[in-house]
Amino acid sequence: MERDTVLVVDDEEQNRDLLNLIFEKDYKVATCCNGKEALEYLTKKHRSVAIILLDLYMPVIDGMALLKLLKMKGVTKYIPVIIITAEQSPEKAIECYDKGAVDFIPKPFVAVVVKGHVKNIIELYRSKHELEIIVNQQTKEIQEKNTELHGYNDRILEVMSSIVEFRNLESGNHIKKIKGMTRIMAETCNKLYPDVYHLTPETIEIMESSSALHDIGKIAISDTILLKPGRLTADEFEVIKSHTTLGCEIIKVIEELQSKNYLEISYNICRHHHERYDGKGYPDNLEGEDIPIEAQLVSIVDAYESLIGDRVYRDAYDKDKAFDIIMTGECGVFSERMLNCFSKARPIIDAFCSKFDD
Repeated sequence: MERDTVLVVDDEEQNRDLLNLIFEKDYKVATCCNGKEALEYLTKKHRSVAIILLDLYMPVIDGMALLKLLKMKGVTKYIPVIIITAEQSPEKAIECYDKGAVDFIPKPFVAVVVKGHVKNIIELYRSKHELEIIVNQQTKEIQEKNTELHGYNDRILEVMSSIVEFRNLESGNHIKKIKGMTRIMAETCNKLYPDVYHLTPETIEIMESSSALHDIGKIAISDTILLKPGRLTADEFEVIKSHTTLGCEIIKVIEELQSKNYLEISYNICRHHHERYDGKGYPDNLEGEDIPIEAQLVSIVDAYESLIGDRVYRDAYDKDKAFDIIMTGECGVFSERMLNCFSKARPIIDAFCSKFDD
């Protein structure tokens, strides 16, 4: 059964009617006046519910109590819950996140914002469900056919990277560009410094595939911080930095499904693509060639792709300006070898990226 229903739980008829109006063209909408009604509905039709929009203050069973019950019963693992409430205290938002909510939207809300959040979260959970199916299927098949492991690795990385794009509101071209640029840089690096890095064709192929997971940890970062259009506070930036270590935890989950080479390279890219050659990066303050070559490669192409692409907090730079920012170290410190490779590879990189220009 397809999950195609938005369940609205709110004791105010006006709010229920408004949310029904927002979503009725794209989804089926069910409404409940309190937590007790919602539990009864979910008992019968939980397999059809794609998302729950939950008010906090209601009679009989309030929103916080319902949220706690849903998490305890494991419902929030499969059905995301967005809190929509007049309560605006940060403490209450944190409590809701702790009890299993995926988003916290204060009233009065903007219809287009709510609609966008709901759409992206539903797509995220659908992708997660698809990933679970793929992992379960592939676990069985890997036990029967170890020779097909390479193809499974690529598919897992592809699905996981698509989750990041839904979560981060990025187009599908972002991951394609990162992968392509990583390969170009790796091949250039191998031509210029064959005796330093010893990159085999197989290693370069694994680097290209694994680069898609560099930001997988961002699926665990709140929309409030991840999609914030303005400057981040110091505390918010610390949360953003944690995506490197959170991503490693996610990669460990599929450890048994990945070959040793895929696992090691994926892990290194995820954890170390924000290290700096001068040792002032994160999370481990690695310095110089202690930073794995795969992380160095992804670091420089990720910086360049970020500069030449639009972001929620700024417009794209033109390619010449972005190139200068990279070469002068304005957005990070890279090794002389990496900068030399980037300079030599730039025409190929720009030609590759132009394929995705609209």
